[in-house]
Amino acid sequence: MLKNYSKRLIRLIRKILNHQLEKGAKTTMEFKLKGEVQVSGSLEDLKEVVISWISELNKDILLRGAKTPEDGARIIDWRIEENRLILTIGSGRAVRAHSALLRVRNFLMDKLGQYRLGVRGLKAEEVRIILDGLTASVDTIRELLENLAEVQTVEGKTVIVFRELSTRDLEKGVVDRVLKKIEPLTKKEPTTVEKTFTIVSAVRGEKLVPMGYIIKASPMKEEKFNGNVSEWAEKLNWIKRYPGRGQWILTAPMTALINLITDMIVNDVLKPMGFVEWMLPKLTPLQVMAKMPGYFDNLAEGMLYVFTPEREEEALKDFKRKFSITGELDLESLKEELSGPNYVLEPAQCTPFYQFFSGEIVNLDSLPVKVFDKSGWTWRWEGKATRGLERTIEFYRIEAVWLSNPEDAVRTRDEVAEKSMELADKKLDLEVRMVVGAPFYMSSDEASKTYVDISSSDKIPTLDLEAWLPYRGSRENSEWLEIGGAFSCHRDKYVKSFKIKEVKSRDVWTGCSGFGVTRWTTAFLAQKGFNPDDWPSEVKRRLGGLPKPIKTIT
Repeated sequence: MLKNYSKRLIRLIRKILNHQLEKGAKTTMEFKLKGEVQVSGSLEDLKEVVISWISELNKDILLRGAKTPEDGARIIDWRIEENRLILTIGSGRAVRAHSALLRVRNFLMDKLGQYRLGVRGLKAEEVRIILDGLTASVDTIRELLENLAEVQTVEGKTVIVFRELSTRDLEKGVVDRVLKKIEPLTKKEPTTVEKTFTIVSAVRGEKLVPMGYIIKASPMKEEKFNGNVSEWAEKLNWIKRYPGRGQWILTAPMTALINLITDMIVNDVLKPMGFVEWMLPKLTPLQVMAKMPGYFDNLAEGMLYVFTPEREEEALKDFKRKFSITGELDLESLKEELSGPNYVLEPAQCTPFYQFFSGEIVNLDSLPVKVFDKSGWTWRWEGKATRGLERTIEFYRIEAVWLSNPEDAVRTRDEVAEKSMELADKKLDLEVRMVVGAPFYMSSDEASKTYVDISSSDKIPTLDLEAWLPYRGSRENSEWLEIGGAFSCHRDKYVKSFKIKEVKSRDVWTGCSGFGVTRWTTAFLAQKGFNPDDWPSEVKRRLGGLPKPIKTIT
């Protein structure tokens, strides 16, 4: 009896929550599409049959998946012109008009066969979306959509208009992809929702927390330094700016410290867990990078693209001739003679690992495979957001990645995170904390509105290790630096995108952990300073002597 009562209580609370969300948090959304389906022959003699087809579409096919007729789609006007069925479709948000046009196409493909006709194509001349309740300005939305659609205001409502969408555009979900970009703007902030989440969580046994929630923290450490690390390192000639944005030359003292921390991560965290070293390429073909979910659709502007010339004597002829004569770089000539882009400089470091298994069949009985790579740099284009050694374009990084059964995937992620925090806290004597991390592609605004269930470890997608930087401000009010980023369990995300199969069709998951060693070093210097006498005994023991920085006359 008690069990049944609990179930009824859960259903009631869910119903109340959904009602509150619909009442206070959802922006109304209407669609209107003008389009056509092109057929292989004339439809003029089939008008009576088409009338019955339109009726079937409106009463059944275009309502499937909608809770109410208002949320479904409906053909509100149509006509035949030779081999074209020209339609006007209206809809709510459940069966959107552009999706309804695809349903019409599929329906007609089935029906027309008996008349020895087929569908040759379709297009949407116009898709109009009317949004009521957006809090963002039209200019903000225009900037966000980057000319992918027209944006205007009509009678106080926001109207987004797509024109001349092809079959491919419709099949690829262009409209929904664009709408996803403005999803954060379509949600108002009802004051009761967070409390309601808490009630539902208590009944379900969940524990919902916001992104950035602190799961575990080290003890407070003695503050020995509060200077800006990059400024001090530059004054001491430990580093020097390179002409490229977000790049540094690291001299002997900085290199020695980076190598020491690298060695500690490898030998104190990864190798005891059974990770073995691979050397992974850092120049990734575009077609391989396209298999990485979230990069080209969310982070395309965050990558560095590589163009290649033809490898022959005539290649770049004009560019070379002008430089040999004038000593000047003719960039326009260079652009004309290059092909591509063909590659990206590796922004994730784990991509080649997944490619190694792409299209392969693995045996769960021979897993896990646990690998780390420390063979080179990682690149992310930060533009004007670069800042000292904390946020660079080119940074030194260790990547750990694994392939295993689901239980081991989560267990490995947790153990890497735990051992990393222990290294930072106990041996490097850093003040650090473990927090619920946001996926790399999620904006700070999205992250601030997202809640994660931490009632069990397998429900937490990402953990981040953060360190306090005294020169940024107080512990309570300053932004901490992420040094152990994305201790992640991807579930089967990359297994699916790289088409990795298991011999008995059993579940296989992946996970990865990134160690930004330059950031670890920055955090160490920010808390311990540049005087080795103030450094922890374990660091001094393993480092030995610190190389002297180079001196110049100027």
